[in-house]
Amino acid sequence: MLVLQAVPGAGQDLYKLLRTRIRTANTWTWGNKARTRLKHVQRLKGGFIEIVGARGVLVAHVHATGGSDPFYLAEKFIGRLVAWFASDIVSINVQFLPDAAKKSGTKRRK
Repeated sequence: MLVLQAVPGAGQDLYKLLRTRIRTANTWTWGNKARTRLKHVQRLKGGFIEIVGARGVLVAHVHATGGSDPFYLAEKFIGRLVAWFASDIVSINVQFLPDAAKKSGTKRRK
């Protein structure tokens, strides 16, 4: 899994800035009602980016399904952050974490 952290300047809340800006975006849509999952319109079935805020820092977990989808989603997301908030961002950190093992389903008893 790929985790992106965007650190804002002093007094900024990048999570709130992004949530307000997505309303006018043409290429990003919300993937759930809680508005914490972003989907790119060209890769709607290719995965999503889950965003959370932590004291102003924007933390984005890239959940991709295909081979090139993590690269594509991360590239488009970082590019959009830089285009929209270049003067508000101090740093963008990228972390590569091992994928979590999928839980095996339990059998139902009759």
